[in-house]
Amino acid sequence: MCSFVCRSWAAAVADYVDQVIGGGRLVLRIYAIGLMQVAALAAALAIARAANRRPAPPHAEQTRFLVEEIAAHAQDGAALEARLGELKQRTGMDVLLEDRSGNRMAGSAGVRKRGPGTFTTSWSGGTARISSPPPPPPPDGGPLFAVAAAAVLVGISAVLTAAWLARPLRVLSAAARNLGAGKLSTRTNLRRSDELGDVAVAFDEMAGRIESLVRGQRELLANVSHELRTPLARIRVALDLAAEGSAEEAAAQLSGIAGDLAELERLTSDILASARLELSSAQPPVRVERTSAREMVEDAATRFRAHYPAHPLHVENRCGDAQVDVDRMMLRRALDNLLSNAGKHGGPGEVALLAATGDGRLTIEVHDRGAGIAPDDMEQLFTPFFRADRSRARQTGGLGLGLLLARRIVEAHRGTLEIESKPGEGTVARIRVPLAS
Repeated sequence: MCSFVCRSWAAAVADYVDQVIGGGRLVLRIYAIGLMQVAALAAALAIARAANRRPAPPHAEQTRFLVEEIAAHAQDGAALEARLGELKQRTGMDVLLEDRSGNRMAGSAGVRKRGPGTFTTSWSGGTARISSPPPPPPPDGGPLFAVAAAAVLVGISAVLTAAWLARPLRVLSAAARNLGAGKLSTRTNLRRSDELGDVAVAFDEMAGRIESLVRGQRELLANVSHELRTPLARIRVALDLAAEGSAEEAAAQLSGIAGDLAELERLTSDILASARLELSSAQPPVRVERTSAREMVEDAATRFRAHYPAHPLHVENRCGDAQVDVDRMMLRRALDNLLSNAGKHGGPGEVALLAATGDGRLTIEVHDRGAGIAPDDMEQLFTPFFRADRSRARQTGGLGLGLLLARRIVEAHRGTLEIESKPGEGTVARIRVPLAS
């Protein structure tokens, strides 16, 4: 039990540290700066202490040796008194010599017996009482120097740390203001190896995505305007011709008007369906019903052959009795979009429609042998109104919403849509949706 609690506690601490300091690069740098501050402060205090150090009092053994030497070379008491007086004059050391009975033999009788700088030692004749002169006062400004040095060192390190942190923060703040003001090309261009560098890179990536989204919205508006204007203009011309011509000419224009109206209806339907799926991602607006996978694939093949009678289609339907819970009309639109792309842009070669089940999923693949898609265009395939072939005519190019709409429909069914393509070899579109439980 104890080992389990210890392991749990250690894991919790490790998780907390990882969440708080992340990689720890910034924390380690600030910690290193703190260590340098402590080292600089310790050096300043050491210098101040050395400057304030007082001279050490004389050692007892040294004093006893000195007294022995003075007493040994003195001829009599008067000479001993003279030598002790000379010692006091030169060193400020006051010495009183007593015999073993405590009687004064030489020296000053007013020697301090207690207090700083006083001590007693023995000599060959008895006892020596020594009073050293008080130590000199410490030099003025010693503590003040230590405080000033510490303040200067801490101030310098604080300024350097602030400059090291403030510059990238100022750059990030200015970039955020510029981006908020509408300058979508704003980037920080900061390259650092710490957490601030990670924030700068994340900001640049975010700014790039925002710029792409805003540009896409503007292009979407421009493209929708163009797509609406062209059929409307053709309808107006057809109506003018019908009004000025005979009944036969008016009847001849009706088919063109019907085609333009169908195109407008398809455009608005695709845009509304795409927006509906995007805005309702939490609860996909699909009307699910139990559907036979085999019948759904066969119906898609039948519609393709009706729209492209001259285009060969190879079908492999290995679904068996598998059932799927799908919105049949919406998934039909996704399949038709993929098959229509293969029919329009897959070249004269055969289009293959393959369907199989496995691992609890229905997999439907559409193969074509066209020119393929350039690698640079693969990332933009699901961008609204994007066309991989910029030179193709609008009549054959579609509206640029097919793949986007197909992916959103498949994702609304908890499935996936994958596109694989090699230039010169063709393209494969693969849908996977769950089978009915």
